[in-house]
Amino acid sequence: MKYNCKTFIIDIDGVACEHAKAICKWINEKYGLNSKVEDVTTWDHDFGPVSFIKAVEACYPNEEFILGMEVTPGFLDFLERIKTMVSVKFVSSRKYSHKASRLWIAKNFGEIETVFVESKKDISFDYLLDDNHQEVIEASIRGQTSFLFKRPWNDNQKIRTELTKHKCAHFVESFPEIISFLEQNP
Repeated sequence: MKYNCKTFIIDIDGVACEHAKAICKWINEKYGLNSKVEDVTTWDHDFGPVSFIKAVEACYPNEEFILGMEVTPGFLDFLERIKTMVSVKFVSSRKYSHKASRLWIAKNFGEIETVFVESKKDISFDYLLDDNHQEVIEASIRGQTSFLFKRPWNDNQKIRTELTKHKCAHFVESFPEIISFLEQNP
């Protein structure tokens, strides 16, 4: 049952796909390191020879890199369930490889509208799932229900405390938590 045709937008990197895992793998191969996703505790984590942002700039223009990223465990089941409840769109602030990103979405999830924006506030939606706490807080301030998906770069006391100041912002550790919230708050 759809909830009044509400729109749920979902971020790609850090939510639908394991972008940090792919970046760490690339860094490990290129620089002979042993980095792990858990090491990435800030968006611009410094691995020594390269920062996370510089690695993204190096990797994301490569279509093969984009198409090789893994789907986040549990995401496909979540997506199938949520599509029965709301209208779903993927929205990303990726600056590179829009065509490859759409191909990745189609390959892994079928044809779902995918939009690229500077900021998620530039589009209309009812619900947001993101790993960027700033996007989640901005949406909450506008009264949109938003979920911050737990990742090493957003799992700290400062961010959790900031989220509690916004009644529409929710920190979630798993996809079933979101389904449960929607079922309890149609």
